[in-house]
Amino acid sequence: MRRTFLLILIIVNLTNFSCQTEQDLSNIKGVEIYLFQSECWNENSYNEYKTETEQKTFSDKYEQTENIPIEKCAYYIDLENCKTKNEPLLNNNDIERFDWKSSKIHLSKSGIEKLKNQEIPLRGLPFVIKLNGNNIYGGWFWNMFSSFGCDRIFSYPDKNVKGNELDLEFGLGGFKCGKDPRQNMELIEKALRK
Repeated sequence: MRRTFLLILIIVNLTNFSCQTEQDLSNIKGVEIYLFQSECWNENSYNEYKTETEQKTFSDKYEQTENIPIEKCAYYIDLENCKTKNEPLLNNNDIERFDWKSSKIHLSKSGIEKLKNQEIPLRGLPFVIKLNGNNIYGGWFWNMFSSFGCDRIFSYPDKNVKGNELDLEFGLGGFKCGKDPRQNMELIEKALRK
């Protein structure tokens, strides 16, 4: 009796597993982009190390930039503690779809216009991508005249909008810090389940 029950349970699980289809992550709907109420600078970043010796000791400790804890990155955004504005900068009507695999946001005409009219400071404008109300990851709209480097996710809205695509890149000017959250499948899958 017990063996029969276990056998049935295994067959049911295998059937469920084989019937699951892979989620199409190139055509995600329901994405919104929010700005923050404040600049939300990271006060704990490696920028606190002023001398060359401090910087070298820090770099030697982690060996590779992806090993640096994200909370030490200069442009890390603490999504749990930074408050967003009440209304999104780009809503469902402004974003046609989000291609998670290629890190591209496909904008409608209204989305393109909103980005063109948004003022971007030289040190960047932080944003968060939300799906179904869940934070996916933060990034920075970057001013194309800025000489600063961004060590996290960034996009030049006035340069990266090709046709209607907004490219999201990781690490500007050779600066990268921590793991690239654009490749974290768990984030998007969790938000899609809700």
